[in-house]
Amino acid sequence: MFAWWHSLESVIAFNIWMQMLAMLGAALATVSILLLWVHGNRMTRFLVEREESAAKKIKAVEKAAEQIRKELLATQQNHDIVDQRRRLAEMDADALRKEVEKTRKGYAEAEGALKERIEELKGMNITQTQGRETARTTGGTVQRGGPDSKQYKMLAKLLSSGPKGELDIISMLEDPRSHEIALEMKKIFNEQGWSTSEIIQSAFSHPPEGFVLVIHSKQTAPSYSKFLQRTLTTIGVPVSAQINNKYREWSISMVVGHTE
Repeated sequence: MFAWWHSLESVIAFNIWMQMLAMLGAALATVSILLLWVHGNRMTRFLVEREESAAKKIKAVEKAAEQIRKELLATQQNHDIVDQRRRLAEMDADALRKEVEKTRKGYAEAEGALKERIEELKGMNITQTQGRETARTTGGTVQRGGPDSKQYKMLAKLLSSGPKGELDIISMLEDPRSHEIALEMKKIFNEQGWSTSEIIQSAFSHPPEGFVLVIHSKQTAPSYSKFLQRTLTTIGVPVSAQINNKYREWSISMVVGHTE
């Protein structure tokens, strides 16, 4: 059976075949290794590309989530702003209603106090002048020499329940009594919530008698001018009214004239 083993030619042939088989095996192993390497590279590239694609998708999702979060935050902020404005509007409306009710109540109380004396006095006629000063006192029971302490107290009481506003007070130049009354009137008006200017001392070509209320025009007369006129009439001081376009618009001035 092993006779060929003792033949040199057979051994050489066997050796050649074994070498060829070894070379073939080595070649197959090399090819297998190359194929595995190529396949490994392909898998690596595939995994890298897949990972990059997944990372891009994750970034896109994160970006979308961030955008949604910003939109939700902006929506919440807008909602908070709208809610705050609504609350402020409700507060303003409530405060406005209270202020209107308070003013209405003040007018009602002032009108009630004035009606007790208005029936005893005549209405006042406003004489319009353009650049010159004229005054006409109203009828009724008035007191010369300026208001007394009782009239000042009555004035303060009437002003406390009526509307408030701005008032310019003017006294007669070189008339100490006029200036003294103007200072007292300024004090009372300020204490009752009015805004008064510094006393203006002025000279008149025709000095008025008593108190004169001056406005620029009927169209620009303050809403409280009628109340002020009635109040002075009620306390029993000589008072007249005048329109003079030399005075400021939307203002009212009270001239304290001669009281002797």
